[in-house]
Amino acid sequence: MQITVYGATGTFGSRLVAHLRERGHSVIAAHRGIGVDTYAGEGVTEAAEGSDVLVDCVNFMTNNRHKALDFFSRSSRSIALAAAENSGAAMVCLSIAFRPEVAKSKLLGYYQAKELQERVYRRLIPADQLLMFRSAQWFELVDTMTFGAGPVAFVPKMRVQALAADEAARMMAEAIDAGERGTIEVAGPEISDFPTIASQIAAESSNADSAVRDSGRLERGPKIVPIPLPGPMSADGLIPESPRLSAVTVDDWLRTR
Repeated sequence: MQITVYGATGTFGSRLVAHLRERGHSVIAAHRGIGVDTYAGEGVTEAAEGSDVLVDCVNFMTNNRHKALDFFSRSSRSIALAAAENSGAAMVCLSIAFRPEVAKSKLLGYYQAKELQERVYRRLIPADQLLMFRSAQWFELVDTMTFGAGPVAFVPKMRVQALAADEAARMMAEAIDAGERGTIEVAGPEISDFPTIASQIAAESSNADSAVRDSGRLERGPKIVPIPLPGPMSADGLIPESPRLSAVTVDDWLRTR
């Protein structure tokens, strides 16, 4: 198959492109570096020409509600319109696993925007051509949400069933190969939280990078300080109810990254 991947240079998109090519597919890696801007609508239709599947992996990390809603509504609409012009092409949207109560919180603009993105695709793409792929949070996200201050690292206490981004990409590639439609949720093998995962990452980094002192003790990593969060993110709001599971644990991921 020929598959167009929008957002092909991102954390997820780059891994998906690799998995799809390993499976023998012809992949058009669409991104701003080659003139494809889904927010502005530039080059989107051209990148879709001749493809059997279009995949939206475009992301914009912000909790500013207005910016998030504006970005995802415009970006998803431009890709959906390109799909409409490419008659018969399947559409795959990378979304995020969350329960309805999360999107209702006015504090969580990003999740409101992802809910809007899903609604755009469900409205504009026929159900028999659409796969909504909802991934739990990735281990890689923990680093981006950790804020260091000297010997201390502050991490939001989000309860998650995280998995490796590469595992999520592999599972999407399998679903595309199988021609699946509807909604799929994927997650990791364990329910944990970001501070616990951050502590595991810090411990592994200390063991790998620190020199042994004369006393034989290793240098210690930063102290992880959890930041309590109000509402559903600290409960089960981000835990998918019946996901497909990756077998790769945090420890497995740390050994191979």
